[in-house]
Amino acid sequence: MNDSRMVDAARLRRAVRALGNPPAERGWNADELADAFDSSPRHREAAVLVPFVQRGKDLSLLFTQRSGQLRQHAGQVSFPGGAVDANDAGVVEAALRETHEEIGIAAAAVEPFGYLDRLDTVSGFSVTPVVAFVRADYHLRLEAAEVDDAFEVPLDFILAPTTLRREMIHWRGRDRTIYAFDWQDRRIWGVTAAMLKNLIDRLEQVP
Repeated sequence: MNDSRMVDAARLRRAVRALGNPPAERGWNADELADAFDSSPRHREAAVLVPFVQRGKDLSLLFTQRSGQLRQHAGQVSFPGGAVDANDAGVVEAALRETHEEIGIAAAAVEPFGYLDRLDTVSGFSVTPVVAFVRADYHLRLEAAEVDDAFEVPLDFILAPTTLRREMIHWRGRDRTIYAFDWQDRRIWGVTAAMLKNLIDRLEQVP
């Protein structure tokens, strides 16, 4: 891909879908991961925030580690987010609400500027990733029942050619392909890693 050091805020804005152009369906290389995800009209709408933090010239992504006590995806690394509620005006509002509830970052500290492509998950959600900048002086307030930790990963690390890898897992009686990478002692995989693959693909398409 293009030199990762040249990925700045302007290039990110060009790479993602504009706020006025929300994704209607999966658009990221769906054939490649067809065995890993199962589209269904019964999927519940959900949204996550893909939070970028700029510190000087460097960009990083903010992740959460889900509580080990949750019924679904316990202990996994993810982006803040969840199901769209009836009172939410849409996926952007849902992502901002969930981010505030889970890690305490208020909407005033967040600037949404676009979307990655929607992703349908095996757990029954159709997830829209809302891409945003978060102020570098944000303060965390973790909801202990949902989140054990939050941490940043440099974007340069995510974009390094050898970071993201393909793996095989056995799921519901079949071998399926997923994406994964490791940051220090944390494993980032599945839906979250698939969103990062979509980000990488989109960045490769813009100067």
